[in-house]
Amino acid sequence: MKRVFITGCSGFLASYLVDLLHKEGTCRLSGITEIPGFDSDRIDVYNIDIRNKEKLFSIVKKIKPHVTFHLAAITNVGFSWKNQDLTYEVNFIGSSNLLEAIALFAADSRVLLMSSAELYGDKEKKLLDENTAISVRNPYSLSKYAMELAADLSIKSKDLDIIKLRSFNFTGPGQDKKFVTSDFSSQIAALEKGKKEPVIRVGNLSAVRDFSDVRDTARYLKIISQKGSRGDIYNLCSGTTYSIKELLDILLSFSGKEIKIVEDKERFRSLDIPRLAGDNSLIRKKFNLQPQYKIEQTLLDLLNYWREKIH
Repeated sequence: MKRVFITGCSGFLASYLVDLLHKEGTCRLSGITEIPGFDSDRIDVYNIDIRNKEKLFSIVKKIKPHVTFHLAAITNVGFSWKNQDLTYEVNFIGSSNLLEAIALFAADSRVLLMSSAELYGDKEKKLLDENTAISVRNPYSLSKYAMELAADLSIKSKDLDIIKLRSFNFTGPGQDKKFVTSDFSSQIAALEKGKKEPVIRVGNLSAVRDFSDVRDTARYLKIISQKGSRGDIYNLCSGTTYSIKELLDILLSFSGKEIKIVEDKERFRSLDIPRLAGDNSLIRKKFNLQPQYKIEQTLLDLLNYWREKIH
């Protein structure tokens, strides 16, 4: 039975990935999370921080994974501006610790590193493919680029089997409300229940992003782990962009409430990238991967998640 190791196993994307792998029934799943006491009957859970090198080494040595999904990270750009040291420590130092542990105790493990389309920065190009030049614009993208460089070094010096995944935005039921579509959905659900005034506070609505459903993204991860090539980089995206205003309008169309939109300067962030449009032609051609969920279904499922959660 294949041993699979997932860092950040309590996270949003990881929960869907674990579901997929668990249903397959051919894997022994192990994972780590920094959440004390987190438990699951689908996966062997170890509660540690990936910055703790000694403990991380002991776990990797114990598991000796065949496949490693590295999903543990600081993932919010706004949070990274306010917590730069923590972002660098987790995303770079923590990732470096993991790669060193793999090299020492599981050198044959295939490693899927979750990076980010934020590395591409602000480009005039309509679509961003895997060959687009790097342009760091925030602490989050800097930390992810440093992680990628550490991976390149590990490939060259230790012959590790590493695949880098540059994910564009993804959303869906279960996402934390610090992310924009989940924030909007939680606000709509709260005001529908009379928990807040009929006002939604927003930041920059003009930004354009490529959004995928989290369930599609988890499926991409599984397939690429099986069929991807060592050293390759793959964009994880839908190939379709939406302005944040368009996403908000779709969510508002699901509610019968009269809702006022109010701009909140506190929700704007420094050096926001105006447009991130992904080219998914590589994963379509190589793996026949394309979205199964339409954005309307994704957003409705997300809104219904918050409707059930808010009482």
